[in-house]
Amino acid sequence: MNVENQNILWVKFKNGDNDALSKLYVEYANQLYSYGLKIISDEPFVKDCIQEVFIQLIDKRISIQVTPQIRFYLFKSLRNKLFEELRSKCRKHAILEKYANQDESYEQHAEELLIESEVENNIREKLAKLIAKLSKRQKEIIFLKYTEGFEYDEIADLLQIDISSARTLLCRALKTIKKQLNTNTLILLFLLKSLRL
Repeated sequence: MNVENQNILWVKFKNGDNDALSKLYVEYANQLYSYGLKIISDEPFVKDCIQEVFIQLIDKRISIQVTPQIRFYLFKSLRNKLFEELRSKCRKHAILEKYANQDESYEQHAEELLIESEVENNIREKLAKLIAKLSKRQKEIIFLKYTEGFEYDEIADLLQIDISSARTLLCRALKTIKKQLNTNTLILLFLLKSLRL
């Protein structure tokens, strides 16, 4: 679904069409679910929070502004909802533990890829292991940039940091990986975009 159609659906939803919201849900639910699991590996909890995001949209239908960045708005809403729910249920400690143990999740996704070349397979396996060793914030920014394709200003807004900090965070993560892989930047960027983190 292109941006123009998404914006049309958003306007229809704002005007009272719940079917339009259902279509937006179908369009974004899987992306939101995948992102939510990067923050906390609790599937039922993430699903509940996604549902809550869309319920809140209905509740706040009149006050919500029309936005051309619907996907970004939903990602930010989900991130805020996840942390809000965790705080309200005194589960902050639980998320930090689960968030710190995402290594297996990243490796598993990378290992499921079908790679034709044995050389590429070897490099991608090394890449997945290197990503797993990054900090949770570095893994999150790589996911947002290369899996979801967000721009630096959007990433900075999501992570609640300034744009220069977002660039620095990603740059340091890429330098760490590049040094270990002993490969050039273009090949590294291609491989990152081909991984389903």
